[in-house]
Amino acid sequence: MSENDPNQDDVTEESAPRLSSVVLPFATAIASLALGALLGGVVGWMAKPAEQLQVQVPRELNASELEAACAPAIAETANELEAANERVAVLTRDVATKEARVQELETEMSRRAERGRALVVELEAAKKELAELKIQLAQAEEDKKRLVAELNETVEQLQKTERALEEQVALTERAKEDALTNKWYRFLNDAQLTICEKGNRKRLGRCRDSVLAALKAPEVQDRFAHCVRSLQATPSVHEITRADDTLPEYAQYLNEDDKVVKGWYLLLCDPTLPEADGFLNEEHLPESTARVTN
Repeated sequence: MSENDPNQDDVTEESAPRLSSVVLPFATAIASLALGALLGGVVGWMAKPAEQLQVQVPRELNASELEAACAPAIAETANELEAANERVAVLTRDVATKEARVQELETEMSRRAERGRALVVELEAAKKELAELKIQLAQAEEDKKRLVAELNETVEQLQKTERALEEQVALTERAKEDALTNKWYRFLNDAQLTICEKGNRKRLGRCRDSVLAALKAPEVQDRFAHCVRSLQATPSVHEITRADDTLPEYAQYLNEDDKVVKGWYLLLCDPTLPEADGFLNEEHLPESTARVTN
């Protein structure tokens, strides 16, 4: 049979309605039977009387059996209670520790707060004292500078005064020595004039040389200086007028071997008297002073 046969399409279209009309009644019947059986089962189960359950009532347990039966539960509860007690003890100890620490911290904070307030007051007072001390230090430094300047000025004045005093002392000593020297010169001149009164130039020259030779001896100079320094009479020369005359106390001949000054003596002072303060206590007058200008 060819694929393009139009008769084949007609056979197919006609057989389809016939098959549906045959199968559909059978399916409907089968479904109705199944549904009826299901409903009947449900109704029958509901109409069936309930079965009676038999409950066995346990007998009463004695004390040992009851204790044995409850022992596991009691033991478990006891363990839980012991653990709870331990937990409570640990927590109680921790709470007490923390409470003590909290109290300690609160006390420390309170103490620090009070200390902080005290430190603030102390700090303010210290700052005030520091400012005052700085002012005092500045004033003290100014006073120090002023005193140093005054001290330097005083030292300078003192040095000037010391130099002036030294110069004055030197001048005074020189004046005293000059006074001694002047007295010595005057003594030599007076002695020459007293002894060498007459004669020519040559004779007067020999006379003066003899007088100076007798008076310029170191021991005579020392005795003369002592007389002046001890504030006694200035030594002088005198002549023996009579052969039976004796020398006065503290007197000595100039030179009995020299006929120019023979019979002349030098009247000195008491050599035991102390010298007055303030004079130059030299051993003797310098030899350079034993000169007489004509």
